[in-house]
Amino acid sequence: MPNRNRAGRAGPKRSRARSNAHARGRRAPAHPPGTEEVRYRPRRPEDDDWIVQLARRELGDVHEQAFGEPFPEAELRQYLQSGMPTVVIERNGRPVGFYSYLPSAEGKVHVSALVIDSKFQRKGIGRRAMENLEAEAKRMGAHTLEVFIQDVNPKSLAFAKQLGFREVARVEPRTLVLWKVISSGPVLPPVAMPF
Repeated sequence: MPNRNRAGRAGPKRSRARSNAHARGRRAPAHPPGTEEVRYRPRRPEDDDWIVQLARRELGDVHEQAFGEPFPEAELRQYLQSGMPTVVIERNGRPVGFYSYLPSAEGKVHVSALVIDSKFQRKGIGRRAMENLEAEAKRMGAHTLEVFIQDVNPKSLAFAKQLGFREVARVEPRTLVLWKVISSGPVLPPVAMPF
């Protein structure tokens, strides 16, 4: 027996779920399920509170274990406000992480931070962010990426090694210096940072 509600209706037949969603004012998702858009944009001053909260949440325990003191929120704010290059990572229009770096005259780019919200880790976002940073470093003429990782952070150490970083030195307290050569050029020995 035909459905009487559809029998006399002209025009294309739509699913009820879609019609009901539109009737209630909801819009279809901007990205189909299973797809995502990841974008990188320069940090804006209004990002600072979010960046500090994310860094404290994701790195606070590591910092306390390695350095024996609470996460340095004021120093991070000062760093952000100093204008050091900091990039916000957005997934489908929402911030999910950030990275920060410091280019040097010697052809190295020091990766100061790469922090991804734990809800979005292990989805390739961090890997793509590092690929983006590596491409930018090459455009700047850099030959080496450098990162400092505390030995109490095995997830970050494993991640860096998967990306091709190799340990070149250790500095106190509890910090490994890792390099990844990204193009030919003079590679100088690591220098202890004054902080």
